[in-house]
Amino acid sequence: MFPHPGYPKPSDFCERTTLTQDLLQTLTLSGLRHRCAQESDRFFNRLAYDPAFCYELFRRAILERDEQAWTAVYSQYQRLVTHWVERNATFPTSGEEAQFFMNRAFEKMWLGITGEKFGTFEDLSSILRYLQMCVHSVMVDFVRQKEHKLKLEAVEELTHHPPARGTAVEDHIATNMARKELWEWLQNQIKDDKEQTVVYGLFVLALKPREVLDLYPHTFTDIKEIYRAKENLLARLRRSEELKEFLDDA
Repeated sequence: MFPHPGYPKPSDFCERTTLTQDLLQTLTLSGLRHRCAQESDRFFNRLAYDPAFCYELFRRAILERDEQAWTAVYSQYQRLVTHWVERNATFPTSGEEAQFFMNRAFEKMWLGITGEKFGTFEDLSSILRYLQMCVHSVMVDFVRQKEHKLKLEAVEELTHHPPARGTAVEDHIATNMARKELWEWLQNQIKDDKEQTVVYGLFVLALKPREVLDLYPHTFTDIKEIYRAKENLLARLRRSEELKEFLDDA
């Protein structure tokens, strides 16, 4: 069964005593897969559960690069990942099937977690959070590619009415971002990847700073850095005579 949107995270439940690693490793893959499914059912039925079996399944799949274990992981969690896809705000307008994004998310996880990195995931909850982030990442990347392929005619339909004069530069940017001319001009004003990410995340995708940070943890160290990059860019744009002329012409 699909998890209810209101369900708490796994860490919110009382977990049963975790089995020792030696005992877990003696289980056959078939037995491990069966116990992981059982414990997942207990979790979704709000019963005490032991995440050690599912964690061991991920460990064999990722750390040992066991393809059969990875197939078992895929089978166990494909419905949960599909559920995450369908809840994503970009899905209704994506034009793709949920299975497309589900498969891309698993591929991203498979490529993103090496044997060395697996040690940073201390429990099942941390692994599932990463998998959920992979869902969000592949869907945002898809939206980005789709935006870049828009025809000029389709883009200009989004902005029939220019903004009123005298409004803040930030408002102008937000309301005119779909215009190809402004977008191309902005690309030449952006100094680095941080500013590029801020413009795309905040203005094109309309994400909140916290969502931008979650999506690009390797680009920013904290939310303050996102705000600084945003304000530095806007301050530079406010001083631009070229932008003022562009907005007046609009």
